[in-house]
Parts: sequence; C-alpha cells; structure tokens
Amino acid sequence: MPETPFLTPTALKQLDLPIPSRETTPHQLQGLNLYKPYKPEGELHSYQKLYGLDLLDCYYWQGYIQTERFKLHTQVFQPKDIESRGTIFLLHGYLEHSGIYQPIIEEILSQGFSVLTFDLPGHGLSSGSPANIENFDHYQDVLHAVYRYARNAPQLVKPWLGIGQSTGGAILMHHILAYAEQRKNPIVDRILLLSPLLRPAKSAWWHNPLGLGIIRRIKKQVPRHFRRNNHNPEFLRFVRLKDPLQPKMMGMNWILAMSKWMPVMESRPSCRIPVWMAQGALDQTVDWRYNIEFVRKKFRLQTLLILEEGSHQVINEREDIRAALTGLIPAFLHAKSTGHYY
Repeated sequence: MPETPFLTPTALKQLDLPIPSRETTPHQLQGLNLYKPYKPEGELHSYQKLYGLDLLDCYYWQGYIQTERFKLHTQVFQPKDIESRGTIFLLHGYLEHSGIYQPIIEEILSQGFSVLTFDLPGHGLSSGSPANIENFDHYQDVLHAVYRYARNAPQLVKPWLGIGQSTGGAILMHHILAYAEQRKNPIVDRILLLSPLLRPAKSAWWHNPLGLGIIRRIKKQVPRHFRRNNHNPEFLRFVRLKDPLQPKMMGMNWILAMSKWMPVMESRPSCRIPVWMAQGALDQTVDWRYNIEFVRKKFRLQTLLILEEGSHQVINEREDIRAALTGLIPAFLHAKSTGHYY
C-alpha cells in the first residue's frame, strides 16, 4: 500500500491540493446517501487524499447526518469483492477526528468488515462549538441519530460492533450501561475500548466544587497544549503542525460536562456485555488503572491488553509498540456474538 500522507513527510510535501478547512469544507458536504455511488470533489477530495482514505480498497460514502443539534460528518467504508461480515461503529477521541483513524479502518476492512465513523460535534467537519459540548448526553443523542440512519442501510450488515478511543470509548460505555439499566440490548453486540475515558489523569480537582466554580468564571475556551500522547514522531508532528482540522482551543463546557457525567456513570448498575480493552501503560491522559477497574466492575471484561510502552493514542502508535494491537483487533472482530443479553 502506498505511504499515507499524514504519516509520511515526503508524501505530505508532494501533495498539491487545496487544504481542507473546518470553516469551508463542511459546506461542500451533502446529506449522506448510501443508495448511490459517491465521488468526493474539491476540498472533500483533498480531505480524502490528505488522510490517505483514497488508498483504501473499498467502496466509500461521505456526507452529513442531520441531528436535532448538529450536522455530523459521516463516512462509510465497505469491503470490495467480498460479502461484509459485519459493521464497526468507530468513534474517535476528544480533540481528534475520524480522518486520522485511517490505519485502523484499513485493518478492519482487511478483515472483511464495513466501517461507519463520524466526527463528534465540534470536531473535524461536524458542526458545533469547537471541541466543546454542553452535556455528555448530547453524545448519546448523536449516536442514536446515526443508528436511526444506519439501521436499514444495505452496506451496514449485522453484527454491529463498537470500537472507541478515549472519549469514543466513553460514549460506547455510556450507551451500553444506560441500555442495560433499562434491560434493553444495545445497538452493538460487543465493544473494543482503546484507552477509554472515565476518570482523567490527575483528576482530584474535578470533584472539587470550588475548582468547578472557578472554571465557570473564566473564559469559555483555553489554548490547547499539544502533549506527547504517543511515541510516533511523524504522527505527533502532523497533529501539532500540519493537520488543518486539529482544534487549537479546549472548550471549558466540555470539562464541566465531563465532571457531571463521571458520577452518573459510577452510579449505573453493571451488565454482562462483553468488552475487549487495550491500554497503554505510559498513558498520562486518563487514570487508566482506575478506569480498568471500572470496566472490570461494570462489564464482562473478555480481554485486557496492556501495551507496556504505549501511551494514550494507540491507533497511531509507533509500529513496534502497536504490533500487539494488530493481533487483538482480528480476535475481537471474529469473536462469536450472541446478540441477546436480556
């Protein structure tokens, strides 16, 4: 496979295309239509080239799904020449977007599964206040909106599985525990959590009413500090210097919303939904030891993979660190599904 531009400086330098933009590119999106062929043009073609999505051997659709509050940039990838074995709902993390998930999309397609992924509100090409959310329940609203669109799509065959990185994992856990509390089967049969968010690292102050009161009185946004969240220098350089869709600010409402969400998650009853999990032992973004125990307590933890040299963003980790993950993904995808838990 040719080199992916956003991970390869020489390939990135050779691109002579309009740069996709969070301000202008979303206006070129049309409503997602899975019932006719799709070919990106203009800045959407640039988007596809920049993130190496054009290198994937698959059928491809792109557009927006309209929800009550947001227009969600949504993409669907379907394997060519073979019948799809199932569908993955792939959810990215905070301060990220679905374009940089090309490596895992390629792996999933190689196993014969379709992929549905969307940019979270305020991220990538989706609408919303940049890197912000008023309430974590809004993430559930958009997940359900995508489900309503996808449930009858011929490309998105069952079983449906979920893979979530960090905040994406939090959204999937929230969905499953909320449905379990109502004794309803979730929309996915099982999930793979990658460095999932529940409690952030160094988080004691999140529970301090005085600290939260101070947050409410300061600016709505604060400058983002790009931290070394994995060990892949080319990925880190691209994210910090070259990626046009990386947020430069962090939304304070997102922080407040998370602080209210955490105790709600802690109070939910446990369930028997199977969960796979991969976690970097050098992760300084989330309190991963605490979060692992939360997953053990709330779900049926099938497999736990600790990447001893891995950090937080495991999807684009350095190849030697990530090698174990390439074995976990097929095992997760091809595990037996029961489809009924209640």
